[in-house]
Amino acid sequence: MIRNYLTVEDGRIFYTVVGNGEPIVLLHGNFNDHRIWSEQIDALSRDHKLVLCDLRGYGLSSTPKASFSNVDDLKALVDALKLHSLTLIGSSSGGGVAIDFALTYPHLIRALILVSPSVNGNRYPLSMTWQGIRNYINVRTKGHQAAIESFIANRFWQYFFPPLRKEEARSNVLRNVRNESNFCRFSPTLPVAIRPYAIRRLGEIRIPTLIVTSDREHPFNIRTAETLHASLRLSTKTIMRDCGHLPFVEEPHEFNRRVLDFISTTDSGNREDSSVQRQ
Repeated sequence: MIRNYLTVEDGRIFYTVVGNGEPIVLLHGNFNDHRIWSEQIDALSRDHKLVLCDLRGYGLSSTPKASFSNVDDLKALVDALKLHSLTLIGSSSGGGVAIDFALTYPHLIRALILVSPSVNGNRYPLSMTWQGIRNYINVRTKGHQAAIESFIANRFWQYFFPPLRKEEARSNVLRNVRNESNFCRFSPTLPVAIRPYAIRRLGEIRIPTLIVTSDREHPFNIRTAETLHASLRLSTKTIMRDCGHLPFVEEPHEFNRRVLDFISTTDSGNREDSSVQRQ
């Protein structure tokens, strides 16, 4: 296992590399860092080079002080590790980063796996926007730990947390969320998305894509998954039952199986395409 930092413009990105083979890059979402993928490491690194990183402003990566691009940070990491033919797995806002990266560097991507993803340019409902703003207000008025506990107790965000009966999964998520480094550490206005926004350009993506959604997910996120499935020509949608926003934490074995099955299918398709081209 390699654990290291990559120096990028105005900051540092923490990353870890496990295993060998075709690369899979895991991108976490908001309120999380690379450790949220702990249940994926053994299964996915068995036959692949697994790269996990903390996006800027999360986990062990540096705190942004000015505008920055997650796509540029990811490209710097891909170049530094000499990666190509990537499978990108993005959760929540990490899915939005994966989509932006695929639109910018499609030649580097062999497959996309989008888990309860956001899409840049897709407007959030006012209620969700307000609840997000409220988190930042609470940090400034109550302090980080009190704001985090308010977030955990807030009924609006319960789709984010595994239920009490899934004790191990819930503990995993709570550990991530209770890390102050993952909670409202920088202004949400600082990350710069690609323009035109991805929501207007989904038809350009011609990469095999697996969209993973859940039945206990927030309705807006379910609709976003449906929009993606309707817009991405080579997409497959799968629904994780009895799960919320982080199905790979709640039902890791089932999630890992579906991911590996999908990657195997895309590998077979790529081999068939190469065979046709050689004939």
